[in-house]
Amino acid sequence: MDSRSGNMELLRRSTFFSAAGDAAMAELVRLSFTQLLPRGTVVFEQEEQPDFLHVLLAGSIGLQTAAETGGKTIVEIFGPGEVFLAPAVLLRLPYLASAVALTEIRVLMIPAESFRTGVRDDLALAGATIELLARHWRLMVDQVVDLKLRSAEARVARFIARRVSEETGAGTAALPEPRIAIAARLGMTPETLSRTLTTLEEKGALRRGGSEGPTVRDRTALAPGRATGSSTGESH
Repeated sequence: MDSRSGNMELLRRSTFFSAAGDAAMAELVRLSFTQLLPRGTVVFEQEEQPDFLHVLLAGSIGLQTAAETGGKTIVEIFGPGEVFLAPAVLLRLPYLASAVALTEIRVLMIPAESFRTGVRDDLALAGATIELLARHWRLMVDQVVDLKLRSAEARVARFIARRVSEETGAGTAALPEPRIAIAARLGMTPETLSRTLTTLEEKGALRRGGSEGPTVRDRTALAPGRATGSSTGESH
């Protein structure tokens, strides 16, 4: 399998490109190239003008913002199949966050102008882009509710539940990202994250062990209510 056909196979798992359809996918892949980047790579910087639309094919990306005081934090984590910071590309505006590889990543680089032309000319791609922006808006609102209204335990439980398959309702919650990045995304210190995981284990909600991540017997019991989808952005 060559890299282009491999990219198509990976893209078909993406909610965004499934909505856009094979024709739009094929055209954008034809105009694009991929990069395999090591953990820690800064894909683009906050305030940088976008030259590409980035589609994550494998690995995990953290969106990191920096304040005028010099402090930095991870505001969101995205996983395979996700398109990140499309509004900056569409509006020709600087990025509001940097993108940092939290694991080794494979990313598809779509020229920004080609993407904007596709959205203008291809109705299916335009519709998929509207759905993408709507999902990310819901993700932002959900995160605000998380940080303002939910306890540390509830935030951690929801995050882990979203890493477990909805179809099986149980299994290992993969957490390949550095714990400091996950803690920052959840608005807590790494120490609080560790204590909260211990509390959830003591309550029987999960079992820690091994390097892959905690094991969850029942994702619904772990996070009652609306905890559907992936914490990497394919839902909401």
